[in-house]
Amino acid sequence: MSLWLMLGVVLLAGAAGGLLNAYFTDNGFVWPRVETVGAFTVTRPGFIGSMLVGGVAATVSWGLYGPFASASVLGRAELPPGAGLTLSAVVGAVLVGIGGGKWLTDQADKSLLKAAAAKAAQKSPNADAAAAIAAARPARALEIVQKM
Repeated sequence: MSLWLMLGVVLLAGAAGGLLNAYFTDNGFVWPRVETVGAFTVTRPGFIGSMLVGGVAATVSWGLYGPFASASVLGRAELPPGAGLTLSAVVGAVLVGIGGGKWLTDQADKSLLKAAAAKAAQKSPNADAAAAIAAARPARALEIVQKM
């Protein structure tokens, strides 16, 4: 198996981890978009952004710590003896992909919560809305505040 094919497999495994992250977060399977909330602009990466970051994070991790970390990628066609793509490298790529995707969605969630807090601070006190916001995910919290 060539180095580039293995790198592609790791990239895809990391993207799968990013996709799992999208499934388990508030962002879900939404398309990437930019939302404007008052003076705030929030970029929501969606599942595609999560997959991209997951794939890149896994590729970087494998490139740094995998069996080819010290292998020459230019000027040499053969692979070092005993080098190959192991199961631990693939599952490690999925784990790194989940972490990379999580970082990206956390950044978007932080922006959503800041926008919701700024909007809520401009509104009259509402105990019911406050309780709903406290239990809501970031995107839903922003929706509640915008309907106040």
